[in-house]
Amino acid sequence: MMDSFPTSPISYRAHYTPEMVRDAVKTYVRRRLFAEQKGLWIAAGAMAVFFIWLLWSGQRDWLTGIVGAAAILPVLLVILGWRAHNANTVGRFSRMKVPVAEIAFDATTLSFTSDLGSAQVPWSQLTEVWQRPGYWMIFFDKNQFNVLPDDDMPEGLRQKLRDKLRALN
Repeated sequence: MMDSFPTSPISYRAHYTPEMVRDAVKTYVRRRLFAEQKGLWIAAGAMAVFFIWLLWSGQRDWLTGIVGAAAILPVLLVILGWRAHNANTVGRFSRMKVPVAEIAFDATTLSFTSDLGSAQVPWSQLTEVWQRPGYWMIFFDKNQFNVLPDDDMPEGLRQKLRDKLRALN
């Protein structure tokens, strides 16, 4: 808990791999854009069925075009979402000269430092934590995440992430 959390910073060297970063993007797309959008996919499926029925029944007017466009819109949104997150996350990783970051944490903040720069984020800004094999995904917004490799992670940080995961779920 927070009162047993260190007041002086504890840090570790996080080693990133291309597979880890690509898996984080895939996980985000699968979970955020597919699993959490079931209503959108049901509506898109209904629109696709309606579109096929309109074509089968000989309708070739503006309504058919609008229904067809609405049916493929979710697919386009997923493609755009994947491209944006892939370009951002994988692109940032590929710009690192050395795929290592120094991650420091204390009772109030989490800090990241790499050859690309540094950032410091208050724990209070974490909105979600996803645990994955070999790494954690921490969210500061619904669509903004960072990856924390699990190898060499201090147990105190791992416990803090588990506590945050429980508190958010």
